[in-house]
Amino acid sequence: MSPPRPSRPVFKYYAYKATASVGLSIPVWVLFLRANGLSFTEIMVLDAIWWVGITLGEVPTGWVGDRIGWKNSLVVGNALRAVAVVAMGASGTFWALAGIYLLWALGSTLQSGSTDAWLYEVLDRGDDGDTDDFTGIRGRGQSLTLAFGAAGAVAGGYLGEVSLRWPFYATGVLWTLGVLVLLTFPSVSVDDDDRITAADAIPVLRERLLSVELRGFVLWVAVVLAVASATSRLTQPVAVDLGVPQAWLGWLYGGFTLLAAGASYRAGWIRERFGLLGWVTVAPAVLGVTLAVVLVAPVAALPAFVLLRAVKAPTSTLATQYVNDRIETAGRATVLSGVSMVNAVVAIPFGVAVGRVADASQYLSLGLAGLALVLLAGVASLRLAGSVTDVRAAQEAD
Repeated sequence: MSPPRPSRPVFKYYAYKATASVGLSIPVWVLFLRANGLSFTEIMVLDAIWWVGITLGEVPTGWVGDRIGWKNSLVVGNALRAVAVVAMGASGTFWALAGIYLLWALGSTLQSGSTDAWLYEVLDRGDDGDTDDFTGIRGRGQSLTLAFGAAGAVAGGYLGEVSLRWPFYATGVLWTLGVLVLLTFPSVSVDDDDRITAADAIPVLRERLLSVELRGFVLWVAVVLAVASATSRLTQPVAVDLGVPQAWLGWLYGGFTLLAAGASYRAGWIRERFGLLGWVTVAPAVLGVTLAVVLVAPVAALPAFVLLRAVKAPTSTLATQYVNDRIETAGRATVLSGVSMVNAVVAIPFGVAVGRVADASQYLSLGLAGLALVLLAGVASLRLAGSVTDVRAAQEAD
């Protein structure tokens, strides 16, 4: 059965998500940094700086989103990201990029919790359907981001042939259009009784993230997303080592992104077919096995990169639905930003370690094999530690 026709607020959400892609610059991102003389370790350190910015900014900006309104937080955040991506294309030194990454992180933190909080509350209060529709609508929105990103990746690959800076400038234009769309969003007012003070933010965050139904689950999803982030940074150099011409990287990323778009669009179906627990245990295990094969058959990296995108997109959507169902309106963006903060803290050591391995060894497959080990060990630990039982009990209590 096809999904119902979206109402005006949901349609605007879809329009915004269509402009949110980083696809234009992704195919040349690492190549751009390498062309400016950065080592793999420096690239991963920049990622770590970005994650540190996310870690330090998530809770304060989540609280700001709850106070000034989620729409306003989205507008400011997207504007900062547009400035940052243009500045990145215009720069090339490590320290300049470090500052740009921090600015980008600030913009991202202003958006991370507010986007999902705004959508969840629109569904909860409006005529767009109840919150059970959140997974499907968020999944379709993410699929739009990825689908437009696929087309952008192809264009970005060719733009990069002219100049590695152009894809970043084009992304800035696209995100500026996103700011204009966000300005048309309806504001979702939060009653004074549902607002939290700055002093309340940390206790609320600690109470929810350390609850039995969230703590193990949030940590495991953070590990899966951290592995995905670290692996994605090796995609371009590994593909080039395997003989993929630079001009083809856009098509390669376009294919990756289309698959991720399809997986994200079907997030609701995945939840019904496999269940949340089935997906977050089996999908990472299959990805881990595929990455491990790269050690003996390097060409397996390409299907592993494809599978990575198919696992990451729906995992993020399903996890957000699970968390949203277990938090209140008061502090919703704060708690969701706290989840993003956990993701950031976990991602930092993974990225730096992979960068060190990539610089120290001529075999990038060693880094992929190490990430495979993390996933497989994580799946085993998840079941042994009882986190699966906690999540199952929380779902049965719904």
